[in-house]
Amino acid sequence: MKQYIKVIWNKGRDWFVLFCIFTATFSYAMFQGGFVSWFLFYSFLPFGLYAVAVLLYPLKKWNVARDVKLQPRFAGDHLSYEIHITRSSAFLVYMAAVKEESNLLDQEERTIYPLFQRNAVIPYERSFVERGEYEFFTISIEISDLLGIVKKKAYFLLQQRFIVYPQIHKIDIPFLLAGIEEGKNEVSTGNQSTTLVTGIREYQPGDRLGSIDWKATARKATLISKEFGHYHERSIIIIADVMGPLYFEERMSFLASMLIHEETKRKKVDFLLAGDALFSQKTSEQREVENLLHHLARAQPISNRAFETEFQNIAIQKQHSFMVIVSQVTGTLIGQIQSKLSPHAKASLIVVKNEGAGLSDEEAVIVNGIQSSALTIEVVHIDLPLSLKEVRAEISE
Repeated sequence: MKQYIKVIWNKGRDWFVLFCIFTATFSYAMFQGGFVSWFLFYSFLPFGLYAVAVLLYPLKKWNVARDVKLQPRFAGDHLSYEIHITRSSAFLVYMAAVKEESNLLDQEERTIYPLFQRNAVIPYERSFVERGEYEFFTISIEISDLLGIVKKKAYFLLQQRFIVYPQIHKIDIPFLLAGIEEGKNEVSTGNQSTTLVTGIREYQPGDRLGSIDWKATARKATLISKEFGHYHERSIIIIADVMGPLYFEERMSFLASMLIHEETKRKKVDFLLAGDALFSQKTSEQREVENLLHHLARAQPISNRAFETEFQNIAIQKQHSFMVIVSQVTGTLIGQIQSKLSPHAKASLIVVKNEGAGLSDEEAVIVNGIQSSALTIEVVHIDLPLSLKEVRAEISE
């Protein structure tokens, strides 16, 4: 009942306010009499009648369109678009507040003064767009009378979505891949020789007991099973940390740079991204590369889980080589990598840092203590724009 009354009040509030003002000024003029009281009533009359016209005006019949001039593809690109407003009548509109409803940051409200003009164009510019998935929902337009007594608002559904991939940098990919390009690679988890966990789903009758993910089951309070994928004769296996908050944006940029590099496209690379869920994808087709880029665009850091825990669950057959991409070197990770190696296999650890940042003293001690020649470590520096550095700083805090 209260909700019903609230809806009625919201729709009739402006009419009630106008009625009260008209009644008050007219009553004052009738009972008080004299020049001043009638002057007050006649002075308010045109403003009141215009307010009534605003309430009766068909604002929803406006034609509103969004014209994207320049759509960003990678982080740091420019976004440029215009909102076109067209109306059929030359009704006096003193002021209109136009607001874009979207998940873009700093989406301010624009105020225009169309008066009798039938067409209006509102430009929107953003010089730097960050990595992520963006969506435009609706455009709201609000008009009011000259005194601001009444307001009328209309929503125009104009949904539009686009993906902004991580920023691309020039990296010597052939050099980084050269150390692990040896023979055929296969990946497995558990005791299965040619399968790995590619995701999770709800338990279905017939699933093996060994396929149940007990950690996910405890979190979701329902039985969750692991999904397995098959991999045979892949040339390169790359396992990346897509969860640690330290230098997260730099790591996303590095992975995206690898994906679009011609050397990676020429090779048949298997990417295993350890994040919210283990995401695996080969790169033999353009569609598969796009899937990986979409995943990197949406990925968010996870601070309450360690990459070493996820990496330990990925069993790589010891006769095969692989690459691991992280931003922090730990003794636990080094031990896990060496345990997955055989005398005839090689592993490459790529440590992605920000420009100017090197290995910490603790990391340097760990690296210098490595005795195996089968494990090589390369530090890659990614220079991000200022805005992304600020995002990284906020995440690390």
